Amino acid sequence: MAAARTGRGARRGWRLALLLLAQPLWALLLVLAVHPPARLQPEATLTVLTAGGEPARVESEAKAVALPEADATAGVLRVPDLATALRLHPDTRVLRVLGDGLIARDRDLPAGLAVEFEPPLQATGLTELSLPASTVAGDTLRIHGRANGLAGGSAELLDPAGVRVDSAALDDGGGFRLQAPTFAAGPALFGLRLRDGRGAQVSDEALHLWLEAASTPALRLLAGAPNAETRFLRRWATDAGLPVQARIALGGGMALGDGGGVDAAALRRTDVLVIDARAWSGLGAGGRTAVLAAVEAGMGLVVRADAPGIPAGLATGGFRLAGGQGTVPVQLAATGSGDAGALRARLGAGTADAPFDLEQAQAPIPPLLRRQLAVEGADAVALGTGAGGGPWAWWRPHGLGRVLVWTLQDSYRLVLSGRADLHAQLWREAVATAARAQAAAPVRIGWPAFADERVTICGAGTDARVVAPDGSGSPLWGHPDGNGACAGYWPRQPGWHRVVVEGDDAPRAAFHVHSEAALPTVRAAHRAETTLALVAPCDRDCPATNNVGPTQTSPGPSWPWWLAWLAVSAALWWFERSRPGRPREDHGITGQAGPAGRRAGVPTAGR
Repeated sequence: MAAARTGRGARRGWRLALLLLAQPLWALLLVLAVHPPARLQPEATLTVLTAGGEPARVESEAKAVALPEADATAGVLRVPDLATALRLHPDTRVLRVLGDGLIARDRDLPAGLAVEFEPPLQATGLTELSLPASTVAGDTLRIHGRANGLAGGSAELLDPAGVRVDSAALDDGGGFRLQAPTFAAGPALFGLRLRDGRGAQVSDEALHLWLEAASTPALRLLAGAPNAETRFLRRWATDAGLPVQARIALGGGMALGDGGGVDAAALRRTDVLVIDARAWSGLGAGGRTAVLAAVEAGMGLVVRADAPGIPAGLATGGFRLAGGQGTVPVQLAATGSGDAGALRARLGAGTADAPFDLEQAQAPIPPLLRRQLAVEGADAVALGTGAGGGPWAWWRPHGLGRVLVWTLQDSYRLVLSGRADLHAQLWREAVATAARAQAAAPVRIGWPAFADERVTICGAGTDARVVAPDGSGSPLWGHPDGNGACAGYWPRQPGWHRVVVEGDDAPRAAFHVHSEAALPTVRAAHRAETTLALVAPCDRDCPATNNVGPTQTSPGPSWPWWLAWLAVSAALWWFERSRPGRPREDHGITGQAGPAGRRAGVPTAGR
């Protein structure tokens, strides 16, 4: 009997030990299935075909996808965007870009992804073009750009009438700068023409621009005595459509003009006060204090330093004035080409009394004189830095307004020599710089805009919307980073789009959306430049996000661990319900009979 108990205990012991050992194994497999261990894998490279990409450069057995801009390629999976490609290949660590580069839709890459990109050779033609964010009608349009493969060539700017208004030879790097006068507000179609070294036309690009309506700041002129400079300045302001009030002292308490004094009410109605040195001195300390108080509230002040000495009350710690006793010559730079068509476009056909004179227009620009007044300091901003003889004006901020010191003595000579356009350009820049700020800032729109590509619109406000050429409107939503000053817009069709605000009859701004075929070389160069910026070259100390070595750790597959856990679970389930290792119960001793008793060898009644 003791031997039987010992056998049953041994059988019961190994079964219990096996069950106890299987439990931690079952738990360990479950943990590994939920969190599979990391494994070392070779560097994973995904080849991406973009516009202009050559399928022949795709290596055999390499993972490759083609973006919508790429040409149709047999055997390469086409995806709608790069994000989809990365979801299909989550183990990608290196992105190999073939073609012109990535567009804005695909440049927001996740951290830890290295980029390999070799920009293609630039095509012959226009590769870079920059236009001002906004141009006011009446101001000078200034553009600059760069062309490739046109050594010894030239660039020409055509006005909306198709007349060449400026031309420039390409420099050694292919760069050029052009400018043209602007007139009526609204849409304007300029042209940019490139020629090679032999004079043959290479390209003719259309420049769709929106000219803002010119503001008309209220101008007040004060002069201590009649002079030619004041006379021609007043004539320019009247021809430009500015509200002008002038007061010219004649001596003996007499004055000419309809302008009042410098009382607070008059200064509040004034946007720019232009005053010569004699009138500024005659205001006295109290009058100058009142004018500077108006400037602090937003008015602009232009002081003509046309007398020996330093104007009183204008110097500060960041705006120091010295000299002012003599004059030095100033030579303005020539603008525009000198041919008859360009000069006629700039100066107009003239009148019956004063017709256009080509010989006078082609004459050299006469040198001007400026007061030898030196202005220095951190607050001093110079105007006219490109002229021979140094700057002729400086301005500084003063509260909400600006103070500008003007040193040219005889700008009227430009009108007498037939270059009224240069005289107007000088004073237009001075008045626009010092004028009281407008209530509504201009809307800034990224250029160029293309269909199905994001356009950045800044300064439109939260209530603005964009109206497409077909009349459909879309609200503008602020930038997701919380910067509500700018918003993104995705145009779907080419043509003129208007930025409008509910309740306003006139649009706040307008911009032209180019078709996908417009400016192909400019777009290709821009894509290559922005994609190349994603490549982070480094020698030794690379950022962690770009440190991609020959091997990478990544989570291993979980399905083998799930299968192992399932197998162990099934084995445990069977083993807990099976008889191996269980002790055999003696049913004869317990007096129980039945089928179990018969299988145990216990005789039953009647046998």
